[in-house]
Amino acid sequence: MENILKDFNNQLSKAQNQNEIEKVRVQFLGKKSFITENMKTLPNLSAEKRGQLGKDLNSLKLTFQEAINKKVDNLEMAAKFTPIDVSRPGKPLYKESRTGHMHPSSLVLKETYRVFTELGFAIVDSPEIEDDWHNFEALNMPEIHPAREMQDTFYIDKSNKKLLPRTHTSGMQVRFMKQNNPPFKIIVPGKVFRNENEDATHSWTFGQIEGLVVGEGVSVTDLRGTLLEIVKKQLGPETEIRFRASYFPYTEPSMEIDAKFKGKWLELGGAGMVHPQVLINGGIDPEKYSGFAFGWGVERLAVIKYGITDLRELWRPKFDYLEQF
Repeated sequence: MENILKDFNNQLSKAQNQNEIEKVRVQFLGKKSFITENMKTLPNLSAEKRGQLGKDLNSLKLTFQEAINKKVDNLEMAAKFTPIDVSRPGKPLYKESRTGHMHPSSLVLKETYRVFTELGFAIVDSPEIEDDWHNFEALNMPEIHPAREMQDTFYIDKSNKKLLPRTHTSGMQVRFMKQNNPPFKIIVPGKVFRNENEDATHSWTFGQIEGLVVGEGVSVTDLRGTLLEIVKKQLGPETEIRFRASYFPYTEPSMEIDAKFKGKWLELGGAGMVHPQVLINGGIDPEKYSGFAFGWGVERLAVIKYGITDLRELWRPKFDYLEQF
């Protein structure tokens, strides 16, 4: 019986479809099979031999049936699932094939980089996790300063409050001043984080562009002229812009820049002449050098440039909406 079982396994393994499996079944379980022919001899055997042979034949028959049923199940399962060809290209998300499309915020950033580099600004990276000194203390905001309340802050460790997700990219000002000698012109782009409730004009995280210019004889006139040139290049020469007096601990005098959007003034960001103490904190002599700084939101520019009415649309996964820009 070992030879017949070996032959059965060999024949069944070669069967690739239902017809071939049926041929194996007929050969090993049919009317002329080894099992059927031997079953016919049982009445002629002694009781002892009949019992043993009958037991062996039934066991072999059961083995054949289970193997055939398993083979059939495997074939049916394979028919339901088409093999995956990992070398084939994936299916497009849409009916027609589309190429990639830049997000409105990315378009604004790309344009921002172009405008600033044409004006001689360098682009500088800064850490998203900032220490309290660079984010606040070095910018004239000690722990007890009320201006800290202007920036609702997340903290990594509330009990320590030494590390925090940066509330602005202004923390790079003093870092850069310590490592570089004037004159210089830089922008510091990046995400910032505020503990704010989301609405049509606010978000807990947004992109910010921080600018810093330091040199001899830098004045408010330079600040105003630079910002007018930049904003009009980004939003168009017909854009109405205004400057309002404001207060920031790290600039003096300070101002805010607004642009007109659908008949209303929308705040772009803040600016001002770098406070002498901030220059000192950066290792720069305020008697010899002066400078100006400014910062505004990337998404605010996108809102005005593309006529977006709700800031939150920039983060919603509406591809058709985002691809219109």
